[in-house]
Amino acid sequence: MENTISAAPTKEHAARYLEVFQAARLIGEIMLENGAETYRVEDTVRRVLATTGFEQTEAFTTLTGITISMGDPSITPITSVQRVTNRTYHLGKIEMANEVSRRFVSGKITVDEAMEALENIQKGSYNYPLPIYLSICAVTCGTFAVLFGGNWKDLLATLLVGFFYGLATLVIHKIPVNRFLKDLASSFLIGLFALLFTHVLPIAEHPDLVIAGSIMHLVPGLAMTNAIRDSLYGDYLSGMAMAMESIITAVVIAGGAALLIHSFSGVTMVQAVSEHVVPWLYREDLGFFQPYLWVQMIASFLSALTFCIILKATPKHLLYCGLCGVCCWTLNLLLKNLGLGLFSAAFIATLATSFLSGFFAQTRKAPATIFFAATIINLVPGYGMYKFMYYMLEQDYAKAAVQGIETLELAAIIALAMAVHFSCQSIRNHILHRG
Repeated sequence: MENTISAAPTKEHAARYLEVFQAARLIGEIMLENGAETYRVEDTVRRVLATTGFEQTEAFTTLTGITISMGDPSITPITSVQRVTNRTYHLGKIEMANEVSRRFVSGKITVDEAMEALENIQKGSYNYPLPIYLSICAVTCGTFAVLFGGNWKDLLATLLVGFFYGLATLVIHKIPVNRFLKDLASSFLIGLFALLFTHVLPIAEHPDLVIAGSIMHLVPGLAMTNAIRDSLYGDYLSGMAMAMESIITAVVIAGGAALLIHSFSGVTMVQAVSEHVVPWLYREDLGFFQPYLWVQMIASFLSALTFCIILKATPKHLLYCGLCGVCCWTLNLLLKNLGLGLFSAAFIATLATSFLSGFFAQTRKAPATIFFAATIINLVPGYGMYKFMYYMLEQDYAKAAVQGIETLELAAIIALAMAVHFSCQSIRNHILHRG
């Protein structure tokens, strides 16, 4: 079956072309609403429109809307402007819409079958069952607390915080208010639960680590990734807009929790992992076989995997998401143990794992967004954002400045590693194209 019509477009074919146009518009709308990069939306829409054989097919996407058009001398040009007001993150829908476009462009399905599949994707929720969702919220929060150096008491408290926070989000997400206010309310509740399981029910020993682990799945890691990738592809308008949105979201999330914990005396920041982990876990003399490293590897695998579940990635890719997360975090730890600095280790780990993510995206025929989100989530400086806001509220501006600069530098290093990977990928594609 071949969808591309080689003959010159005629008025008799206008109705059929309009169906292809509507399918392209719906694909773009689904992908943009669920967190796809703007360059990916534009590329997918153009590929679908190209099956019409028209001389001119174009797509222009911003964070809040998509404009597509196609024209040919034989018919009147068609243009559509679609406003997108509700944006969320649903990796599963992005993948399914992308798969429909692939099958249609390759001629495996007709435009009617594509439209039916797209309408089902748009109407479906494709959410994980509630017990699984609550369990995943708990595990995600707990594993991040372990990555930040929390002990088993902090882990237990963070599991409880994640579970109760998951219940609270069922109500928060239904409140018709601005998304930033929802994030502020969520981070405030996380801080409240953390203090509850530290002072009222003395389970945790380090409430700041409990809070930092719990707010990590709120940190806009995927938005940061999309902002970087859009900018690298030359879409500076969407890239800068998404970067600004990510910064505001991160400040709101960190500020909500830091403001609450600032109100309680006796809560101090934990400065180094080696100061509070269980002693037998931290044995530098054992090298690669020290228990602490293996605990970190398991936690990084689970944190990346469960984070992608929260973003509603399909189950068939979850194992590969976990592999991306554990490879990046483990390589980062090993490089630091070998004497490399924080930024050098983060750069090399991100760059190396970016190639792994790209490999999985090609072999699994899935959007690279899924695997890139899993790769960087463990390195995203969410804890640094939280500490920056805490020091600001403490009016310790010297520490706040140092922490803020370090956080920005780490984010820039991650962006630079992704830029290098993008450049290498572009060179490879250019060589293959010439060959």
